[in-house]
Amino acid sequence: MSSSSSSVTRSAWWGEPGQRKSPIPYRNGPFEYWPDVMCQCGRKAGLWISWSDDNPGRRYMSCSRRGEGGCQFFGWYEAPCDVFVRGLLVDLRDAVWNLKRENKNLKDALGDGGMKLEQEKKKGEALKIRVAEMQANAEAVVIRMKRFERERFFLSVVCVGLLIALFFFMK
Repeated sequence: MSSSSSSVTRSAWWGEPGQRKSPIPYRNGPFEYWPDVMCQCGRKAGLWISWSDDNPGRRYMSCSRRGEGGCQFFGWYEAPCDVFVRGLLVDLRDAVWNLKRENKNLKDALGDGGMKLEQEKKKGEALKIRVAEMQANAEAVVIRMKRFERERFFLSVVCVGLLIALFFFMK
């Protein structure tokens, strides 16, 4: 028997709030058994599976309204299991719960990663738009520079022409 069976408390085997579930799915519903066993309230008792450290996998019967003020009817449906099997079941129960917790954490992390990916995609799209705007501005600047160069060339030709004319006039 491993050390995990002795370290698990009652609150641990009940799990986190909202996750108090059997580590394995029930093969039959709690009221799908025969012959019927009636509790002190006169109702059919539920057949449940214990996942405590002392009785893992052992089935028991209790009042279906036990948590809601029903009677205190309780009885084991079967005898306790061997010590080795009990330790094995506790270890397997813990392994299943750990895997389920890890799976949930991975799904949560994947969901967070998906949200971050979407945010980065939006940033990338915004950057693409900004780059396109900057390229359009750069193209406009190039066009203006070419126009200014043409004007400068024209002004240079005019100035040279005026200097030549002035030179000939002064002679």
